[in-house]
Amino acid sequence: MAGDIDIPEALLAPAPQGQVAMAAGLPILHDYGLAVRIGVSAESTPQAPLDEAALTGQERLGLHAFRLRLNQSYRQAKENRPYTSSSWSGTDGQPQLHRDQRAVIPPAAPLADAPDAPAEGPQVRRLAGRIAVGLVIVSGPGPLAMTEAQQQKIVAEVQNGLSYLGGQAPARDVTFAYDIQVVQVDTPDTAGQEPTARDAYEQFEAPWRDDALAAIGHSAGISGIRSYIRAIRTAKRAQAAYCAFFTHYPLHHFAYCRGEYLVMRYDNDGWGTENLDRVFAHETGHVFGAPDEYAESGCDCGGAHGVYKRPNLNCENCAEGGGVSCIMKRNDWTMCAETPYHLGYTMTAAAGDA
Repeated sequence: MAGDIDIPEALLAPAPQGQVAMAAGLPILHDYGLAVRIGVSAESTPQAPLDEAALTGQERLGLHAFRLRLNQSYRQAKENRPYTSSSWSGTDGQPQLHRDQRAVIPPAAPLADAPDAPAEGPQVRRLAGRIAVGLVIVSGPGPLAMTEAQQQKIVAEVQNGLSYLGGQAPARDVTFAYDIQVVQVDTPDTAGQEPTARDAYEQFEAPWRDDALAAIGHSAGISGIRSYIRAIRTAKRAQAAYCAFFTHYPLHHFAYCRGEYLVMRYDNDGWGTENLDRVFAHETGHVFGAPDEYAESGCDCGGAHGVYKRPNLNCENCAEGGGVSCIMKRNDWTMCAETPYHLGYTMTAAAGDA
């Protein structure tokens, strides 16, 4: 087993040259390139032989992340992760996972121009088929630099989190196809800066993010993010795409989703780096339409969420007994009966959904 998600995974045989590994009929969870693909498999499946010297940088990151997840020390760290089963609400002394990303901050100076509104969701809002995932790991000067060990840790945590989400798909049809960009920028540190803009999230995020977008050939702002997402969706022949930025730069909040993209700070606030995987999985849930289920989010049992337009029946404020544990409610690898529909999984024929 890799990590702590109780799903048998194995390194699969390299894909034929010039072909893209498709998920239909294949138990592929992670596609880092022709040579490195990781899938659900019998535990007795032998690991595929690799010419490691010929791997691309991205394939090498994916392989090293998988090997890290196989280590007993990695799994023990997951067993001892802080705040297991705690609500994402920030009770019991842990940090609150969410804030209102569109809150207006009373200015100490004249307001900056408000940025373009964040997108409300990906072009295809469904966690099914091939999903292109852009990981933009932003390394800054001095203490803001991302070490090789931290880059590997990020890829391993994302892999662990998405193995859980992909492994829960009833049809076993979810494949995450990666575009990993490790970007060096010289943006000055903004530590100690006070929020003064209407959109404080944009105020803290934009300087280093726009420099990173320029470094990978895209324009600034939401238009550049959308351009990048469209590009990886096309390149990976995916049904949907989103991206995530990881950084050491100060943020208005340590982890959040803004429609088609996520932003996460490496230290993950008080949740710690051993919870990067579950925070990433939770935020990915929002990308595909899953609502928060903990009481402090202000949720209710109504609404029409995700591609199936299902209500939020596990909302802690109104579900019987407060509902059950779920990745959208608590720091657990669990999923309530409604979240699979919110995510837009391809449901089994027995469930009446094709």
